[in-house]
Amino acid sequence: MKDAPMHSRLIRCLMGALLTVIATMAPAQTVQQATPQTLQGVIAASDGGTIALVPGNYGSLSLRNLQATASAPLVIASADPAHPARFSGLALKGVSHLTLQDVVFDYTFQPGDAAHLRPFAIADSQGITINRSTFDGDNARGTGTAGDGFGTGYGLRVDRSADITVQDSQIFGFLRGMVVNDSQNVTVQDNDIHGMRSDGLNFAQVTDAAILRNQIHDFRTADGTGDHADMIQFWTNGTTAPTRNVTIADNVLNAGAGRYTQSIFMRNDLVDRGLAGPEMFYRNITITGNVIINAHRHGITVGEADGLRIANNTVVQNAGAAGQPPDKPVWIPRITVAPASRNVTIARNVTSAVTGPAAQPDWSVTANLLVQNIARMQAGFYGQVFAPGVLQDTSRIQSFAPRPGGMLDGTGIGSPLLQTLR
Repeated sequence: MKDAPMHSRLIRCLMGALLTVIATMAPAQTVQQATPQTLQGVIAASDGGTIALVPGNYGSLSLRNLQATASAPLVIASADPAHPARFSGLALKGVSHLTLQDVVFDYTFQPGDAAHLRPFAIADSQGITINRSTFDGDNARGTGTAGDGFGTGYGLRVDRSADITVQDSQIFGFLRGMVVNDSQNVTVQDNDIHGMRSDGLNFAQVTDAAILRNQIHDFRTADGTGDHADMIQFWTNGTTAPTRNVTIADNVLNAGAGRYTQSIFMRNDLVDRGLAGPEMFYRNITITGNVIINAHRHGITVGEADGLRIANNTVVQNAGAAGQPPDKPVWIPRITVAPASRNVTIARNVTSAVTGPAAQPDWSVTANLLVQNIARMQAGFYGQVFAPGVLQDTSRIQSFAPRPGGMLDGTGIGSPLLQTLR
């Protein structure tokens, strides 16, 4: 019996700890079910929590001034991800702390629809997450233009918003996949973006953006439209403040079996046309760890910037990408930086050429490996650098893994994504 007091104290301590944990646990979120007929009423009556959507076609989801909170966000999700709810439109304006999950945004072209139609749009909103969802585009028909038979409209348009995340989702079959303007804290990660007529991701006047681990590939561009297709594009035309604090990391940009495009293209047109000066330079841009397999010289192109780091990227040619004449330098991707840029680092990349360095005192250009696929007996030939299959198929990322014992193997140069493919 001498041990009883100690035993009692132990029990009291354990019970006290358990009660403390229970007291600090957040209350369980409510889950409400909705159908296409009841969704708007359920949203109006909700105070955060989760709305589970039964399978069905919900038409256009239009929400205005819906103010959930960070501590009690509203989640609208398919009850059965294998049979997702479908929306034909999305219009969010003045909405806060909303997550849309496991749903399909399905655009159907209608006669008279403009090529730049925005069926799915977010404006003046904050804390919006789109997770594990699909943006399914459609082809233009009957317009009498070169765009007939190709993707049209925008997958997602975001304006004047903050804390926007699009992740683990698929975007395909549009004119442009996603266009973000005048927004802050934007994350686009782990998405599959393909089948675009023109651009994959567009950004203008954004602050604190992360573009991470996306697969962007196999575009369907249309001759005769005047499009200049880009997988990732930034611009300054029409903006009033520079884009700043951007990370583009660990993405795979591959023309694949589709047509060639420009890859990462960040022209600073306000500056290079003499309409602005250093106040409009891109600020604090990091481009690292990406694999670019394409067929246009704009592999990574950055206009006037202050604070630019381009490191450990692999930028090579997909010689089989459709639409390109053979063996022309303009079709071979390279790294290009505007010479007026400041505080620039270009290091440990694999590419055909680096243009822009001219002994600028605040530039560091080191340990880049130059490769080529034209002259078999000259230095840097693909067959000496990459996996044995590279001379047979340049559309596959596996073809650009380092050749065992080759000049790239074990150097730490190029994208780390390729090191695990051997």
